[in-house]
Amino acid sequence: MSELKTKAVFFDRDGVILKTIIRNGKPTPAYSKKEFDEKGGFLPNVVEAIETVKKLGYLAILATNQPDIKYGNISQEDFDYVQSKVAKLPFDDIFICFHHPNENCDCRKPKPGMLLSASRKWNIDLSKSFFLGDTENDTEASKLAGCKSILMEASYNTDLEADYRIKNFTDNEGLITILTN
Repeated sequence: MSELKTKAVFFDRDGVILKTIIRNGKPTPAYSKKEFDEKGGFLPNVVEAIETVKKLGYLAILATNQPDIKYGNISQEDFDYVQSKVAKLPFDDIFICFHHPNENCDCRKPKPGMLLSASRKWNIDLSKSFFLGDTENDTEASKLAGCKSILMEASYNTDLEADYRIKNFTDNEGLITILTN
């Protein structure tokens, strides 16, 4: 008899969990402790959203590209500060790709490597799982892994295709409806 598989909701970090800062028309994470504390921080009701996901029987897993140390946009010390705040959230696991896009790794979204690694580690049925992101890299990784995509609406992603969309975590009814249907 095969072991029963679990299901998961994968979360992107910047633009889903953390506020982004728009630079030259593109969303970026905070590049310093000061910027995180003054302009960044968590989006509203993030903890409640993660807890809702878990109460509905899903693992809550963070899967994020974080190449900004390699780009020279943030110091390791400042990155560690921001990530120490994220690590306090009630995620079941965190997967981070630090690679530069030119390194052609298997884990960097839009490739599905982080989701596939999580699936092996946690015995996840990806066909019953979701990826909640805010960019085309997120929706593409979701598709390649065999998950359903949920797009967190933002001014910079109105033209993107996704299986589902939510406005924010202020009212988790939209998220609950998606996960229970």
